[in-house]
Formats: sequence, structure tokens, C-alpha cells
Amino acid sequence: MKGSTILPILLSSRQAAAFLAPSMIKSEQGISSHSTILQVEPLESGSTIVVCTGPTCGRTGGKRALPIFKELAPGLGINVETISCVSECAECGMGPNVEVRKLGDDGPFYPIKNGIKSEEDVRSVLGIN
Repeated sequence: MKGSTILPILLSSRQAAAFLAPSMIKSEQGISSHSTILQVEPLESGSTIVVCTGPTCGRTGGKRALPIFKELAPGLGINVETISCVSECAECGMGPNVEVRKLGDDGPFYPIKNGIKSEEDVRSVLGIN
């Protein structure tokens, strides 16, 4: 993408290995021996974020993250939807969770981002500073 910004996200080595293709993982010296950086491209206009508001995710921060997504995403042309359980409980313990449906992806399985609680987390998912 011409003129796009790539943002780093810190993940534990275990998180990175569990959810990412090896080609997406880049270890950095000096940050932490247990950290991995994931380079994330900003979402394109027309993409969709699905915020889990189910019992576990809602209780752990999903309902607090939702208004932040609703405030920031429309200005980027990104749609925001909700669902009562984005992963059918497979990832509830790592929530709150959001599903990222990039423009052009046709599913049925989309990447799920875990632990999205703060404005900083929301900005990271959306690919903005």
C-alpha cells in the first residue's frame, strides 16, 4: 500500500507462535527476551471490526472498548459491529476480543485480536497512532 504506516505490536513469543504465520514474526533484540514485534498494516476503508460483547469479553473490557471503536473507526471508513461471542468461547480467557475483517477477505475465519481494552489497544487494531 503506497504511503501506509506500519505499526509495531508487542506480543509474547507464545502469543505470536500461536496465532501468526512464521513469516509475520520478527524478533527484536533489546526489547525483551520474551517479546516479539508484529508489523501491522493500517486497515483499509471498508474493513469491519467486530467487537465481542459477550459475558466474558463485556466484563473484561469489550463494552468499554466499543465506544472507542465507534468514535475512531467511522472517520477511517471502517465499520464497527458487535457480536455476543466472536470465537464461540475458544478465546474468551484472552479477551476482550475483536475480529478483524479486512476489505477483500472473504472468511469464513477472520483474525481475532485479544486483550483489546484501552484506547491505545483500539488505535493499534485500527492502525492509527
